[in-house]
Amino acid sequence: PRRYLVVCATFLLSVLLYVDRVCVSTAKGQITHDLGLTDTQFGWVMSAFAIGYALFQTPSGMLADRLGARKILTAIVAAWSVFTGLSAVAWNYSSMLVIRFLFGAGEAGAFPGMARAVYSWIPTGERGLVKGINFSGSRLGAAFALPVLGITVERLGWKTTFLILMAVGCVWSLAWWLWF
Repeated sequence: PRRYLVVCATFLLSVLLYVDRVCVSTAKGQITHDLGLTDTQFGWVMSAFAIGYALFQTPSGMLADRLGARKILTAIVAAWSVFTGLSAVAWNYSSMLVIRFLFGAGEAGAFPGMARAVYSWIPTGERGLVKGINFSGSRLGAAFALPVLGITVERLGWKTTFLILMAVGCVWSLAWWLWF
């Protein structure tokens, strides 16, 4: 049934969410070298994401309720994917701060959007299970991202890795729009 595809799609989204999120940590050495960042500045880059995420999670939840899971997840995954890609063209500390803030603001809508999809498509008695599956995806994404992305960043460089992740997110977003 269609609801199983919803579970599969939101699980994969949850994996992607954390792969994109931890990629910057994996690429820290190359990013700090290329942009001339200190450890403190890189810490602020990481914090910029968290601030954007925190500030936009509630408004994006309201938008998910108003616009529905199809529109909100398509828009936020496309937005955060673009900002993932734009991270590859950051030219200095300030540009990376702004881009990572906007990346966090985009990612903020993921879990509220997934919750809206689960609420709309999953029977009440299965929602806890499905949310558990979604949250497991995020942890699996984080766990497997570091070693896989470490190899990718080492072989292709951080900028190419970020552009690949942007493409993956945009493909997910388009597929979600067309299917859901």
